Amino acid sequence: MLIRFQIKNNSIVLKLITIIIISSVNCFAQDCKSKVEIITDNADARIYIDSLFIAKGKAEINLTQGNHFLFIQNSSFKWGKKNIYDTLRIPECDKYYHFNYDMKQTEYSSVQPNIYEYMNKNKTENFFNSSTFKILIGSAAVLGGVAAYFKIKADRKYDDYIQTKNRSTLDEVDRLDLYSGIAFGLLQINFGYLIYKFLTD
Repeated sequence: MLIRFQIKNNSIVLKLITIIIISSVNCFAQDCKSKVEIITDNADARIYIDSLFIAKGKAEINLTQGNHFLFIQNSSFKWGKKNIYDTLRIPECDKYYHFNYDMKQTEYSSVQPNIYEYMNKNKTENFFNSSTFKILIGSAAVLGGVAAYFKIKADRKYDDYIQTKNRSTLDEVDRLDLYSGIAFGLLQINFGYLIYKFLTD
């Protein structure tokens, strides 16, 4: 009865690890995004988002949750025409956001910000506010707990083996160490991807 319970318990833990892997892969494959529409009253105005040229006049784009830097370059050289610098705030994913800009008005921003400093700051904020970061932290906690759980069980079984010299007990120690090693290996992959996203996003 005890052996059957242990096998069932280990099977549940392995299924949990599999679910974490699948969830992490799905999360890595696509981030939380929303559809954003930007409209200006100047068909020739150049629209940039996060320093990348998007379109002229108006644009539709999918953006990740968080803040994004918007720069609209006015194509007109008439007196009083100014460029627009603004922040696109996307608080939720799977939503629709509409932004309308009147190029004749100048109340958005009169001073050009430090674009590179802004970009680096908001990339970090976007990552820490994303669902990817939350899943990575959550899965790291679970994987760390699973690895510790199997390691502790393996150590206790090894103590039993030292006293009994039972070969089946040693085999169970090897099996528990294997489960612990798998969970720890996945934890390392998790941390590696976390560091990669932090450095590149």
